[in-house]
Amino acid sequence: MCGILGHFSFGASQPDVELWRSLVDLVGHRGPDDSTFWHDGRFVFGHRRLSIIDLSQGHQPMATDDGALVVTFNGEIYNYLELREQLIAKGHRFRTQSDTEILLHGYREWGTDLPARLRGMFAFALADRRRQELFVARDRFGEKPLLYTQHAGGVSFASEMKVLAALPGLRRDLNEESLGAYLCLNYVPGNATMLVSVSRIGPASWHLWGADGRVRAATYWSLPDPRDSDVRVSMAEAVERLEQLLDTSARFALRSDVPVGILLSGGIDSSLIARSASRAGRLSSAYCLTFGDASYSEWPKAEATARQLGLPLTEVRIGPGAVEDFLSVVDHADDPLADSSAMAVWVLAREVARHCKVVLSGDGGDELFGGYLTYPATLAHAALTSRLPMGVRRSLSRAGRGIPTSEQKVSASFKVRRFLRALHLPASVAHFSWNGTWLPEEARSLVTTPALAAAASGSLARLAAFHRLPERPTLRQLQTADVKEYLPNDILAKSDRMSMAHGLEVRAPFLDPDLAEFALRLPSSLKVSATGATKRVLRQLAARTYGVDVTGARKQGFSIPVHAWLRGPARPLVDDLLSPKALAAIPGLEAKTIGSAVAAHMSGKRSYGFELWGLMVLVAWHRANVQRCVGAPASVTRPRDIAVA
Repeated sequence: MCGILGHFSFGASQPDVELWRSLVDLVGHRGPDDSTFWHDGRFVFGHRRLSIIDLSQGHQPMATDDGALVVTFNGEIYNYLELREQLIAKGHRFRTQSDTEILLHGYREWGTDLPARLRGMFAFALADRRRQELFVARDRFGEKPLLYTQHAGGVSFASEMKVLAALPGLRRDLNEESLGAYLCLNYVPGNATMLVSVSRIGPASWHLWGADGRVRAATYWSLPDPRDSDVRVSMAEAVERLEQLLDTSARFALRSDVPVGILLSGGIDSSLIARSASRAGRLSSAYCLTFGDASYSEWPKAEATARQLGLPLTEVRIGPGAVEDFLSVVDHADDPLADSSAMAVWVLAREVARHCKVVLSGDGGDELFGGYLTYPATLAHAALTSRLPMGVRRSLSRAGRGIPTSEQKVSASFKVRRFLRALHLPASVAHFSWNGTWLPEEARSLVTTPALAAAASGSLARLAAFHRLPERPTLRQLQTADVKEYLPNDILAKSDRMSMAHGLEVRAPFLDPDLAEFALRLPSSLKVSATGATKRVLRQLAARTYGVDVTGARKQGFSIPVHAWLRGPARPLVDDLLSPKALAAIPGLEAKTIGSAVAAHMSGKRSYGFELWGLMVLVAWHRANVQRCVGAPASVTRPRDIAVA
């Protein structure tokens, strides 16, 4: 696991080598074990390494023997041993035991078909010095980040936005469509970012630039079409096949030259990953985050799971004092990411990184097996609204927004309020509001310009249209949209940024292509029941080992007591970041409306914790990335130059 960055110049332009050399330190947290640099003509590559496989020889940027191909790579290729055998059979000779070298020989053999042969999580850039081309690719689900900015002089890329934000002359204008969507979602959707000049390489995508600036791009893998028929399989058959796939994926994810632990919540997803990994005999330790508020803590279930598997379990406790790291969390989140559970992942990763370099997680299980409460909510919404006149729906929506809610974790009143307030929306649009914050019409009232108002009010409808969700979507259509959108841009972004901030690698065995395709094509009845029970097939598999304590547990998620914290230890942050002066620094925000929301929350009349958290993240991010001119840091560790023939 690493941090990468680089530049490829077009035409006769040349990169500023010393500038790029100085930028390597900006991703130092992603790779504390090594700092290296390579440049040649129009190419510049920088690399920070977290050593996981082939600790002594896997240094990067790495080149072929003849120096024709050079790669800088972030991630892990789980099937590198199998690919290595295939390439050796074709006459390729390897100098190292690292998974990185697979990319060099694989590209020489298969060209742009290489990414489709890779299993794992990755983002890499490969320089073809003979053809004077730059090839970049990203993994299927978007586990590893890769951002870029292109201009007349060339294309620059990096694992994190802070590198690109430090480039002289980079446009720091806000992307208005991204801002409008962020106000409703608390994350930036799609392949855009909050900066108009910076984009993401999409999941399962590659780009190939030539020296003349022309670019080819393609998607090398796609999810099963939701319109395709389900696989015909019984519950018993599905459980057997799922067990095989999960065991195989866990074995791949355990490949490492350092010990591997697991983030264990006590829920179904991480418990099943722990089960498969323990059966493979390579799991060394487990870690569980606990809260003072019992409604937020899953320690008893995690402890029971660890005891049953014979795993040593370490408790990592989070309390209100964690808000002292708020600005650091925002900084490392890169793009504005206001999922409040990022704070919890930050605290957990910081402690775990003191003990090991690699952990497994249950990320992806909810999207693939229908685990979110949002799925039965959307299906119920579609069934109900098809029978209610719009006038009744609007009245219920207005009434729902006024319902006082308990601030315990995922309380019944919270779910009822969320459901009712979105009744006036089509089910396809309401689906994106369940995990979101402000409704589109509410977000519209937070801005002052017509362009931003249009961006905010139409944001969720555009998202539903982009993902081709009909007014009454099926479960598979909802899952497919979430795997393409919510998973990479919220869940996996949070996991990557918060863990890599502390030099910790997180692997997600559920995100195996064979497993994912199988899960999405399962009959909906094996995932969500008519009564709203979720992840049925996972619960059946878990019952073989854990019994009712795990299989009967309701989903809790990883969120923090954000409502109470904003009224308590985080109050100084609220007063600073959401003051009229602070809000006025972001063009287009309506400070008066936001101030009213702050007052209502602080008085206890309303629970706007998630909404205010999102606005605080936005202001803190804007201060760091737009108001303050980000520059190259004073070099702490001058990267070591890599010589290439």
